[in-house]
Amino acid sequence: MSIKNPILGLPSNILTGIDYYDATYHSNRSEFNGFPPIHVYDLSQQTLGGYWQQTIGVLPTTDFSYGGRAQNTRLNARDRFDPTAPGAFDTQALPLDSSETQYALHVGFEHRFTDVFSVFGRAARAFRTPDVDERVASGPAFDVFFNPIPGTFKLKTQTSHDVEGGFRINAGLFQVQSSIYDMDLVNEIHFDPVNFFNYNLDPTRRYGSETNTSVRVSDSLLFRSAFAYTRAIFREGPFAGNDVPLVSRYTANAGVTWNVWQNYLVVDATLRGWSERRLDNDQPNRQPLIPANATIDFKLSGQYEHFFWSVSVNNVLNALYYDYAIASAFTDGGFSAYPLPGRTYLVKAGATF
Repeated sequence: MSIKNPILGLPSNILTGIDYYDATYHSNRSEFNGFPPIHVYDLSQQTLGGYWQQTIGVLPTTDFSYGGRAQNTRLNARDRFDPTAPGAFDTQALPLDSSETQYALHVGFEHRFTDVFSVFGRAARAFRTPDVDERVASGPAFDVFFNPIPGTFKLKTQTSHDVEGGFRINAGLFQVQSSIYDMDLVNEIHFDPVNFFNYNLDPTRRYGSETNTSVRVSDSLLFRSAFAYTRAIFREGPFAGNDVPLVSRYTANAGVTWNVWQNYLVVDATLRGWSERRLDNDQPNRQPLIPANATIDFKLSGQYEHFFWSVSVNNVLNALYYDYAIASAFTDGGFSAYPLPGRTYLVKAGATF
């Protein structure tokens, strides 16, 4: 339900409801297509949640918001293992029947000092429940001597506590929003790309800042930019103080949109850049880094009544780069990289009815 009625004379906006999800998972895992299955996984997961979010105009210049969600998750997981099937070398996963209730909370405000300048802040608790596919691939499956370990389907729910504060400037042609945030996570769900299973990380922390700006020079010309500083580190465990892999400390983009002729012809150009980042599987932070890089995208587009078209060139300068790579578990300096395309082209044309 969406309820937009004054409460005690104060402007109020309420969004509330319940939701129910039922996920049924069945998978036959064999060495080759047509062979007898080694594992037959059957999982059933149901979630029932209720939520409430309300924003109240406590003053003409101040909005206050609060809300929450409560959710119960029930899971039934089974594995039928055939040790005689071709390629069978592990063991049967243990059955799991579980029921868990989690909650999320939010409180925030926005205060407008003038029509141009305002500040905002919020604090929240959030959670993410593992899905059935992640549970099938939970591990580890073998010990250090490569002896099989029975799977359990057990992944803990990821939770976080975060705070954020910032300001907005809306000065007509010039707009900017900037904020800083701090987030503490527990049981962050992570996929091990070397051993091919999911597990919960030691406690982590992510903090930083984000800034977005736009300048409308005229009705037809808009400049935009964004910058983010991000730190992601382990708070506890053997890697405490180390960087979490695959997170660039600095990311930025800048662009221009020029409406050359009444939407019949529009020009877009965007520059995107990012700093170096740790390889996946490099929690010890001793392997090479994924290099920093940047790309430029260019697009011509137009629209006439119900018809539209566009011609895009991504990575105009044909930068040769990769943004994902896996560190070797055995060899320092060794890694597997996944190169991204160089220059690419895309032409679109269509109509809406």
